[in-house]
Amino acid sequence: MAHSAAERVDEQRLWRRHMELAAIGATQKGGVNRQALTAEEFDARRLLVTWATELGLQVFTDDIGNLFLRLEGTDPELAPVLTGSHIDTQPTGGKFDGAYGVLAGLEAVQAIIEAEVRTRRAVEVVAWLNEEGSRFTPGMMGSEAFAKLRGLDEMLNVKDRDGVSVSAVLPEALAATPEAIHRPLGSPVAAFVEAHIEQGPELERLEKTIGVVTGIQGVRRIRVAVTGEEAHAGTTPRATRRDALEESSRMVAALYRGLYIDDDVRFTVGMMQIEPNVPSVVAARVVFSVDLRHPDTETLADLADCVDAICHREASMCEVEIWQIAEAQSIHFNELVVDTIQAASDRLGLANMRIFSGAGHDARQLHFVCPTGMIFVPCEGGISHNEAENATPSDLAAGTRVLVETLLELSET
Repeated sequence: MAHSAAERVDEQRLWRRHMELAAIGATQKGGVNRQALTAEEFDARRLLVTWATELGLQVFTDDIGNLFLRLEGTDPELAPVLTGSHIDTQPTGGKFDGAYGVLAGLEAVQAIIEAEVRTRRAVEVVAWLNEEGSRFTPGMMGSEAFAKLRGLDEMLNVKDRDGVSVSAVLPEALAATPEAIHRPLGSPVAAFVEAHIEQGPELERLEKTIGVVTGIQGVRRIRVAVTGEEAHAGTTPRATRRDALEESSRMVAALYRGLYIDDDVRFTVGMMQIEPNVPSVVAARVVFSVDLRHPDTETLADLADCVDAICHREASMCEVEIWQIAEAQSIHFNELVVDTIQAASDRLGLANMRIFSGAGHDARQLHFVCPTGMIFVPCEGGISHNEAENATPSDLAAGTRVLVETLLELSET
C-alpha cells in the first residue's frame, strides 16, 4: 500500500510547482529574492493555499504566522505527523532551499490522496516563518516560536534595517490567507520529517540519491570588536598608530591558522564593518563576525574559547571586545525516524548514505518537541544560498517518494 502511494509521486508536477513558486520573487540571474514577511512571501502563501484547497486540505495558521495544510486522518484526535520547511529565501537565494521541503510535502500528500490511502494520523504540511533570518534576525523564527524556545513577544518586537517590526507586518501575512483557521502555538505533533536539498557536495560526489540525516552540527555565532583610534593616513607613523584594521587582520589570519584542528571544523568570517571606512583615515573600529560549527558540542565549546584567546593574543595597541550572539548545540535525530527513512530508501532501491547536516534547519527546533528526522537530496555542486542553486527533477521526486513512505509509516504509530 505504501509503495503504491510512493509511485503516485508525479515528477513533472513537482517540478512545475517549483518553477511556479520560484517565479514569485524571481531575480534576473535565475534565483529568488522572497524574504520573510514581504509582498513576495505573501503571494507565495496565497499560491500554497490555492494548491492546498484544490486538494481539499484544511488550512491553519498560528500567532507567528506558520502555515499548516492538513490532510485529515481516520482518528482526528491523534497528534498529526508533520512535514515541511520554509518558503522565505536569502536576498540572492535559490529555487530549492526550503521550498523543496514544502513542495515535497504537498506532493507527498497528493500522492497519498491519489492512492486512496487513509492514514490513522493526520498528515500536515508546514511552511515555517522566517527560517532564513535575512530580513528579520535571527532566523528559525516560526519553528522556535512553535517549539517555545523563544518568547513570542521577543520575536514580534524584532525590527528590520528600516525599523519595521515583525508585529507591524505579520497581520498582512495573516490577511493574505483568510481561509486559514487560527490555532494556538505549539499544538501537539507526533513526528516531524523535513525534506531538503543537501546544501553541500557529499551526496553528488559519492553518487548517492538520498541522504539519511542523523543530526545537525552545533554552531556558535560570535562578534569581535576591535577599537583603535582615527589618524591621518599620510602623517601618522606606524609605531604610534592604533590601527583597528591591521590588528583585526592579524586576528582573522590567526583564527584561520588556529581553529582548523580537524576536517569537521567549519569556520567563517563573513562580515566586517570598518569605521570610519574612508581611504585616508586609519581605521578606528572594526567589528567582524565569527561563524563556528562542529558536530561535537564539547569541541565546539573549546573552539569558541580559542576565539577569545587568539584575538586577545593578537591585540597590541587596540582594545578587543568579544561576545556571542547565538549558540546551538549539536543534536542527533530520533533513531526510529532515521531508521524509517533508511528503510524506505532501501525498499525503493535508492542509493543512500547516512549524513550529518552542516547547515541549520527548522528540524533542529522540532527535535525538542517530537521525534524528528530529515531527508536530503543532492544539489548541483553543493551550491546553495546562491542564485545558481540547482537540483534535478528526478532527485527531487526520489526524495519525495522516500518522504511518502516515511510519512505513511509514522502516521500509523
